[in-house]
Amino acid sequence: MNTPTLGVSAETGLDISGVIYNYTAVKDLEDDFTVTVGNKDLDGGYIWKDTEDWSGKYGIKLRKFIPIAYTPVELFGKGSIATTGTGTVEDASVLYMYRYDGCRNPQNNENCPGYVPPMPVIPVIEIYDALEDENVDKATEETDSDLYNKEEEESEDKEAEEEEKGRLEIAMAATENALTIANTASQATLLQIINNATNVSSYYVAQIQGGVYRESIALQGGEIVDNRQALRSLAQDNLMNDMIQEQYK
Repeated sequence: MNTPTLGVSAETGLDISGVIYNYTAVKDLEDDFTVTVGNKDLDGGYIWKDTEDWSGKYGIKLRKFIPIAYTPVELFGKGSIATTGTGTVEDASVLYMYRYDGCRNPQNNENCPGYVPPMPVIPVIEIYDALEDENVDKATEETDSDLYNKEEEESEDKEAEEEEKGRLEIAMAATENALTIANTASQATLLQIINNATNVSSYYVAQIQGGVYRESIALQGGEIVDNRQALRSLAQDNLMNDMIQEQYK
């Protein structure tokens, strides 16, 4: 019934005033059999204990009430159902009757006599000491002058290299622009020379002699006769084409 026995915190102010227990004794008539139900106190004795002797009796279901003087729950130890002889106990249960005194511990309620207001909780403020910070120590370590000078020289060399690279890019861009301008001027000059060499106006002033061109061919006999040999050849060609087409029908 106390905290170790219950597995949870026993409430201060809880008093036990009685116990109701029941079980079924299972045994043969001729067998000796006893059942003891009780609760130990914190010193190893018993706060209450009840024994039933079933020797020479038939086993039946038993239900009993055991009155107890109001006893604080903090004084109760382990409860048990112990047996001797030949037999078993089935369907056992133990119920405790209690009352609760909320002011047994005055701190349970501010209205209880003897209640003492608790002290205010003072927050814990952690003070930061920069001198104990490892990162601060590393940041404030002395710098190697040679290493610093070397890094500064490398930085200056890099800047000079980037500046030289920039001047070179500008010079190359200017050269490309000059070549482009020169090529454009050369093309314009070449076109001007070609235009000067080709005088298109001369084609507009050329004079072509005109007149009448009369036909000089004369047809003898005054009649064109059909070529019968050509007609027979065409007829044979048509016959041949018809024979070839018949092969695919």
